[in-house]
Amino acid sequence: MRKAVWVAVLAASVWHVSPASAGCCGCAWSASRSAAQTVIRNVNLRIDEMERSIVETLELQTAQLSGYVAQSAKAITEGMDAQTKLLAQLAREEAETHSKLAHRPTASGCRTVTGMAGLERGREGASRAERVAGIVETGRIAGDSGVVGKAGTEADTEDRFGVWTGKHCSAGRLEAGADVCGGDDASHDADLKPGNLFNVGTFAGDDERLAAREFGRNIASPVVWDRFPLRAVDTPQDRELAMLARAADARSALAADWFVRARAAREPATDLGAWAAALGGGEAGSAGKLSRHELLTVLTSRRFENPSWAIGLQEMGTDQLLREMALMQAASLMLDWHRYLADERRGAMEAARLALGAEEMRRLPGLEDWLGVQR
Repeated sequence: MRKAVWVAVLAASVWHVSPASAGCCGCAWSASRSAAQTVIRNVNLRIDEMERSIVETLELQTAQLSGYVAQSAKAITEGMDAQTKLLAQLAREEAETHSKLAHRPTASGCRTVTGMAGLERGREGASRAERVAGIVETGRIAGDSGVVGKAGTEADTEDRFGVWTGKHCSAGRLEAGADVCGGDDASHDADLKPGNLFNVGTFAGDDERLAAREFGRNIASPVVWDRFPLRAVDTPQDRELAMLARAADARSALAADWFVRARAAREPATDLGAWAAALGGGEAGSAGKLSRHELLTVLTSRRFENPSWAIGLQEMGTDQLLREMALMQAASLMLDWHRYLADERRGAMEAARLALGAEEMRRLPGLEDWLGVQR
């Protein structure tokens, strides 16, 4: 359409001649016609170039618009993908929550976090009990009047004999003590049975605690001796005997400390009996209170004996399984630390035994005064 308009304009300008030119010859007319064709050709070229530029511009704009549309579609797709992942994660978390609620006794949070919180209180209670018992046992062995009283070690021996005959000796079980024994049949020889200490998770009462204490005393320090009157120690021989007696007291205190620690770990400390019973499928300590010893037993043994734990394990998600593994490793580290402490004291007792053997060797004939023998 534009091209036709341009042609009409040029034609009009060509055909419009002035009166002065009306009488030109045929050669003039031919030159004018040739010039008009040249102009028309140039105009057509410009029109073609303009149309080509317009088309290229439209194509470029169309390509840019297509790119924008593609980017918008990609952004929308990525947003929908992210939303889908979020919805899937929410669905998984919801499923895990329903699983925890459906299997409350075996869910990791209910099984371990509560027990871990109780372990701290159990450790504090065991430390207090160990400190008190250690003071009593050391004072008893060393003849501390604040512990054994003014009457001294004789009163301590009398008191222990009274516990034996009054609590751990039954007339029906021991004919030779029919006139002396006043305990019941169930407590007979309780102070001789290792299980009354080592097979107890939490002491249920004073009777169990007493039996465990007397068992340790029977092994480590059954009788404590009267102290040397230090004012009367005035010769080298007296001082030597006094120091030997002091060394014997130290060894007895070391042995007694082993049983003190074992008893302290079994002292009731925290009220988690119902939790432990639901977890392990059994009965817990006295009045619902557990010791640190029993808490560790629950977390490292009894919880795995309950079939519900295996059922809950199958329904845990990845995150929950990782938490479960971390808590199991924490409990394992605690047991390793207790094992280290026990090995430390066991090594000390081995060293004491070695020292005692060396001391006995020094008293062999010929070694006690080896300088005199050389003379």
